Amino acid sequence: MHELERLFASGEGEARWEAELRMLFESGDLDAAHGLLAAALDALGTDLSRECLATSPESVTLSGWSELVEAIALNEGDPITGVTLAIANEADNAFEKGQIHRPYMMLGLYSDEGYAFSRANSSDLIAQTKAPDGPAWAGHDEDIEVYLECDGLEQINTRLIFHKQRHFFRDGNPASAPTRYVEYVLACWWRALLFHQAIASECAIHGLPGGIPVLAGMVEMRPEAVTVHGIGARNPEADRENEQARGVAEILPANFVSRRVVHEEKEFSGADLRRRVAETGQEDAPVKKGFVARLFGR
Repeated sequence: MHELERLFASGEGEARWEAELRMLFESGDLDAAHGLLAAALDALGTDLSRECLATSPESVTLSGWSELVEAIALNEGDPITGVTLAIANEADNAFEKGQIHRPYMMLGLYSDEGYAFSRANSSDLIAQTKAPDGPAWAGHDEDIEVYLECDGLEQINTRLIFHKQRHFFRDGNPASAPTRYVEYVLACWWRALLFHQAIASECAIHGLPGGIPVLAGMVEMRPEAVTVHGIGARNPEADRENEQARGVAEILPANFVSRRVVHEEKEFSGADLRRRVAETGQEDAPVKKGFVARLFGR
């Protein structure tokens, strides 16, 4: 029996395990998170766990990053000092069987108008996502259109959307959790890890002007794993002036956008969840109320 089958027998055990893993994401220790998840997936030995391990960080890439860098550098308004970035799935895609589902990306660009990103550290930014009334930057995103895409998560994402054991109802105090449920939880975390590693790679190789922080997470996709990427020696105004002094004068097309409205869901009871699974086959249990608003300020 896999150790997580025993641990996930109780909701408290699963919550403790996820809390420890979430701390690794929030601290930016993606290498430690990778080692923990890779070991667990390898020990599980299912088809999906092997597919996860076969999908390496190098196989997941982001396109449009250079356009993002240029758009920030050429912005004529207040300097961009913070970025929020996430992946999400289209609504009702569980009904579209037989297709490959690539998650789309959501992007928000912010100046210091609503929140002083330029003076915030990682802990400050993550604390804002947990504020009961939402982050201070809510509603202050800049009207700059940039389109990003994430490639390489399609197969795992599709497998998770149509997974047969997305929920585990612990009726009767079970001694262990189903293997397929453990597989699902691990694969969800692996998807999140690969997404964050792709952002970390872009930040390490290309960065953003002025060392702008990128607050990244998932929208209505398990898990709630937030990481701050790319914080450096930040001076957005000076960085932008340097870019302009070097003669960067190209006008970017206005067709780079990926902002979509995501509607929050109510808190669900066990009966609500069972009915939802039976009627819609939706991928995940509802995310904690307000998380999308906290992350993106929508």
